[in-house]
This record gives sequence, C-alpha cells and structure tokens, in this order.
Amino acid sequence: MGKSISIEGISEVFSANSGLILLEKLWRELKVEKYLKRFLPKKKRNKGPDQVNKVKSLLYSFAVGNDCLDDLDTLFNDELYRELSAGGCSAKCMGDFLRSFSKHHIVKFQDFLIDFAMKLRLMLSNEKEFILSMDSTYHEHRAFKMEGISENYKGKWCLDSQNAYDQFGLSYLFDLRLGQVHSGKDSELWIHKIFSKVPGHFNRWFRADSAYSKHSVFEALQIKKVNFAIVLKENIAKYVRKKNIHFLSWRKTELNFFNSTNCEVATGLYPVKKAGILRVIFIRVRRDNPQLDLIDENYNELAYRHYSIVTNTSGYDFSEEELIEFYRGRANCENYIRDQKYGYDFLNFPCKKLTANTIFGIIGTMTHNLMRYLSFQMNKKTKRVRTKKNKIVTVIQNNYFTKTVRKSLIHIPCRLVRSARKLKVRVEHYNKEVLDKVLWKIEKNISEQSYGIQPKT
Repeated sequence: MGKSISIEGISEVFSANSGLILLEKLWRELKVEKYLKRFLPKKKRNKGPDQVNKVKSLLYSFAVGNDCLDDLDTLFNDELYRELSAGGCSAKCMGDFLRSFSKHHIVKFQDFLIDFAMKLRLMLSNEKEFILSMDSTYHEHRAFKMEGISENYKGKWCLDSQNAYDQFGLSYLFDLRLGQVHSGKDSELWIHKIFSKVPGHFNRWFRADSAYSKHSVFEALQIKKVNFAIVLKENIAKYVRKKNIHFLSWRKTELNFFNSTNCEVATGLYPVKKAGILRVIFIRVRRDNPQLDLIDENYNELAYRHYSIVTNTSGYDFSEEELIEFYRGRANCENYIRDQKYGYDFLNFPCKKLTANTIFGIIGTMTHNLMRYLSFQMNKKTKRVRTKKNKIVTVIQNNYFTKTVRKSLIHIPCRLVRSARKLKVRVEHYNKEVLDKVLWKIEKNISEQSYGIQPKT
C-alpha cells in the first residue's frame, strides 16, 4: 500500500546550482572583468546591469545548461545566480547587449578568447607540447531572415563556424561565418594569432583535414615554427604520387586503416614554394574486386584506396606509422565540437544579426573552456576498454564532457543563508568536500602559474 505524499512550504531559500561558485572563483582569479572592460561596447543609458555583468550572466546561464536567451528570465529566480551576476540580466536586455557589438568589438573579443584559453592551458598542465587541431562545422537552421545564412556544399541551410582546440579540449577560436564559406578561409590568419600567444619554448604542432592543405597555411606554419600533419586534397595527392612513382617504396604496416589490417605505407616528397620540400606519407589498401584492365597504366593507382598526409617533419623524427597515429588524434576535435553543439546548444543561434550570434558563441566558448578546466579537477576514474586489436586494456579517464561536469560540479543543491551581510552556501558534507577540493586545486594552479611562464605576447 503506497504512502501519501504531501507538499509543505518553508521560508528558507535554496539553489540548485551551488557549483557556480567554482566559476566565480575562476572569474575573479583570472581577472576576467579587468580585461573585458577594455573593449566591451559602452552602455547607451546609465541604468540596469553593467556590460561586464551581462557577459557573466550569459556565461553562467550556459554553465547551468540554458540554451536560449529566454531561459535568463527563468534563471533569475535562482538567488545564488542573482548574487554572483550582480542581479542577473533579462532576455530582452541580453538581446540588446549582443546586438550592440560591432565587428571591431568582435575582433577584440576573439583576441581575448585566445589569451583566456592560454591562461587556462598554463594553469592546467606543465606539459611543453602544444597541439592545435582546427576544423569547421555547420549550424543548420530553418530561418530565412537570419543574416549570413545560406546553403553550404552539403546542401544544408546553415551558418558555419571555424574552431581550434588544443589537446586538452580548450578552444582558442570561434568564428561564425556565412554558411557557404570555404572551410579553411582565413585559417592562416588564426594560425598567426594563436601561435603568437604560445610560449616560445613550447613544441608546436598543428593538424587538420584537407580543407587546410593550402600553400598559405604551410607558409604560415613554417613562419611560426610549427610542425604539422595535414591531409592532402585528393587531386594534389594524386599528382604527388605520380611525380614520386619511381621513388615510392611500399611496405606492409600493422596499422588498422580503412577498416583493414592489410595496409601499405610509403613516403614521397612535395616541393612547395616558400615552404620548402615537404614530406608526404601515403597509406593505401587494395579495393575489393576492382574491375580494371591489367594493362592499364593507371592500374596501381585505381586498384587501391589512398590517404595522404603532408608534414614538415623528417623521417628521423617520426616514422610513417607515428605520424599517421598523431594525425588520428585530430578526431578529438570533432568530439569537442559535438560537445559544444549539444552541451551549449550551438546547433542554433538566437539572433537575426550575425555579429550578435558571433558574440553569443564566443561567450559560450568561454564557458566551454571553464568547464573543460573544471573537468580535469574531478576525480580520475579507471575503466577497461577494448582496443581495435581486440585487446582489453585499462585506461585512466581524467577529464569529462560538459554533461558530466554539469551534473557533478554545477547542479549541486544548497541552502542560502544571509548572516552579517554575507551570503553563506550550505551543502551536504560530501558535496562540501568536493567543492573544497576543486577550490583548493584552482588556488594551487593559480599560484603556480603566477610564478611560472607567462604567455608570449
């Protein structure tokens, strides 16, 4: 027999998002407000929340899982959110704020995003490897009056964004563009900007798909002293294989590629003006039942599936297999893009104006970086996984995607108590230990970074 349940009211104040104090700690320690004040657009009227608190309000809204400007009005009922964001911001006010940004403000904000991500990167790890992966993605819409929306090469009615992530998943770029734009457009500009902020003694790496295999990108990477692994476009790769046909020495490899273990690899040379002589790694596998003429001079070309990766490293530094495995790490870039799309609803954007949507995305990317940083402060977990070679191995998971971080660190219920003009956040003992541990790690990383290496400007 079931028990009856009754609802009773109490006068105490609660919040479902006590983990916002972790983001507040990072906001203050990184002095975000100090830097934002330099380039945010000025207020038209001297009333309501200031410009910096509008950024903070939207950032915290992203963190708790809101995916629409209208959700700001609902979040206003959370007293802890109002306290941390100096009163919060309404949906209408936020829309006006996003539309007040000009292209000049966007450039400044994008430059700040690079500095912001680099600070978190230096706090996160002492590793001297900096590996940047760049990719673009489309954001499909159903609207017809949204600025910049158009049909891309896949026939999708969408906007397009260019993104860049390091090996920790921190984002250094969010550039919202026309839907029909080429994926690699302006990539050499962002390469110059991002690698200019990387400390000079770091080992620099770059990897990307065939949309970025152009001479201007090769030249930019050479100037910045960056080692790279980029997929060649198939028409260029075919040309390079033809020029190296008498020098290619194919050998069997144990790599699993094209869902096959019968692959072969070879190395060729590709001279590029202003970038020097580059090395090209070829990997191929025989097609199933190719219907070809054995006397055809292109038999060896058509009978195989090919994949080609261009690099400026030598064979003494990396073998063919090592370079291919390094490039495969670029797949994580797509996981981070997916995390932003579904974790912060970057599937759609709320405004008609392209500049407003760009700022919306940049602030969401700032939230993504803060959540990525917090994901590395969570407890590590050990799990057993099966490899492609059908072996069971033990791996340590030391970072998580947005959904897990939000459930574990942000959505922690608490009771709010005001005493002596202070707001006290009271949580369960277990949750208090979790929050105290993360706060201690933040303070430790901040103190270590302040005495460590500063980003090169």
